[in-house]
Amino acid sequence: MRIIEGKDNITKIKLCGMMRQEDIVYANEAMPDYVGFVFANTRRRITRQQAKEFKWALHKDIKAVGVFVDADVQYVGELLRDGIIDIAQLHGQENQDYIERLKEISDKPVIKAVKVTTASDIENAAELPVEYLLLDTYKKGVLGGTGERFDWDIIEAVRDRGEGMIGGKPFFLAGGLTLDNICEAQKVGAYGLDISSGIEKDGCKDREKMLAVVDKLRRRK
Repeated sequence: MRIIEGKDNITKIKLCGMMRQEDIVYANEAMPDYVGFVFANTRRRITRQQAKEFKWALHKDIKAVGVFVDADVQYVGELLRDGIIDIAQLHGQENQDYIERLKEISDKPVIKAVKVTTASDIENAAELPVEYLLLDTYKKGVLGGTGERFDWDIIEAVRDRGEGMIGGKPFFLAGGLTLDNICEAQKVGAYGLDISSGIEKDGCKDREKMLAVVDKLRRRK
């Protein structure tokens, strides 16, 4: 398994669901560690061409994460191999066989998203051959960006003693994160925080919220 970059006890920041060219401008100003491009069938979905243009405009130090739900493995692999995304984030029923086939196409990292209802959900995902986990709120029929948080106490039962790890894998925390609760979320000890609806206004990414979230987590203010 690949060595994970950035194990430095600084909470990583992922701003997910970039939909417009101006979102990339805002991201370049805020400088999170990751941004998310959604390829799954949601209102935040973008095309391959849009993602290519966004990646070209994105600051070189920000990694692009592609978000998928049971997508064709060849399609995901090509996006990774062609450098349109740096990491694949899988939200569907992708199993070990799927992930191994993906890694035959590209050696880029993979995040497995977990819709958390019980500790077993997390433990089962941690057995998969991925580099990261992402813990998100379960809401039937909704991929992400629910604006709702799950019971973070579940994490304590499965989290490694090492900061930000579950089953030896760094994990992202998602689900209902906003400017008002990100400091509380940071105390959970996740490797990174993933924020989507919490940086939106009227359904679009909001520059001020994006800047404020990154500033608050980086303790610049």
